[in-house]
Amino acid sequence: MKIQVLASSSKGNSTYINIDDKNILIDVGLGYTDIVEKLEKINIKPNDIDTILITHAHTDHIKSLYPFYRKHKAKIYISNETYKELPDQIKEKVKTYYPVEELENIDDIKITKIPISHDKKGFGFVLETNKESLAYITDTGMIHQRYHKYLENKTAYIIESNHDVEMVMNGTKDHRTKIRNIGDSGHLSNNDCANYLTKFIGNKTKTIFLAHISEHDNTYELAYNTTRNKIDKNIDVILTHNSNPTNLVEI
Repeated sequence: MKIQVLASSSKGNSTYINIDDKNILIDVGLGYTDIVEKLEKINIKPNDIDTILITHAHTDHIKSLYPFYRKHKAKIYISNETYKELPDQIKEKVKTYYPVEELENIDDIKITKIPISHDKKGFGFVLETNKESLAYITDTGMIHQRYHKYLENKTAYIIESNHDVEMVMNGTKDHRTKIRNIGDSGHLSNNDCANYLTKFIGNKTKTIFLAHISEHDNTYELAYNTTRNKIDKNIDVILTHNSNPTNLVEI
């Protein structure tokens, strides 16, 4: 398995994953040219992408959906509810898609959908083979206990560590936005992220990517240290950024 988070923030999200020679993008929330340039730096062309998984309909996850739909051959998976929530100008152009609800595997890669708790309907994903596994879950205010068993002991995690609650409440955003961000339909805090990980990680876990780190209500140091201090020191913790991609990590 190879993973590169191309970027992750409220400005745009996209992650490249290679499993068993399948090239997958989770979300295409950056500018099309930006995604193409980042992929080409790791010798991947847009036409090499087999599958695009869309988590939900916020712009920072779907910005380049139409260019990929128009120009390339990748199968695009969107839930039926997410498709309904797409902006009209995108729905008018993206006429066909594959429903996430019907997605159970990509060849030999098993796909498990994890509903997110957010102000747009959507899913996180668990991708796994008999050798390795990846859990991807961002843009959720909580992770319901009924799904915890599907997230246990994965090889890698991409999970959001969005904010520090004290920084949110002392910040300049209006009160309604603050309550939304820290609530069950907003985003995971640093402490939420670390606490969930202590429940999920196991002896197979090698790498954790901390995603969707807020520019205004968090710091990279806070996000890193909150998780680092609560998990096994042998597990790599990697910070994702709002514009620069992570290294291409082979797990």
